[in-house]
Amino acid sequence: MNLTISMNTVLNFLHSMSLSTSNKRWLADHLYEEVMAEEKAAPVVKSKKKLTEKEKDELFYSVAGAWKDDPIGDKMLEAIRIGRQSTGYERKLAYFEEDE
Repeated sequence: MNLTISMNTVLNFLHSMSLSTSNKRWLADHLYEEVMAEEKAAPVVKSKKKLTEKEKDELFYSVAGAWKDDPIGDKMLEAIRIGRQSTGYERKLAYFEEDE
């Protein structure tokens, strides 16, 4: 999003300069030439390979326990446990509120 805002700022700046049509054409041509040169020099992006089940499992387990030592994780876990408690069919709701 910041990049979009920055590019809009650049575009607004260019509009404020009241460039002539030939100046705009010159700028556009030079930017286009640069883009074409960069695209030729850029490496070809390989298509993503499909992951095997083993690779998927390894990725999953690599992030398991990511919240292990995070104090917020403990608070969330406790709030979930409280929220799951029920008496009969009645459910108690727990709200996630920040401490003051």
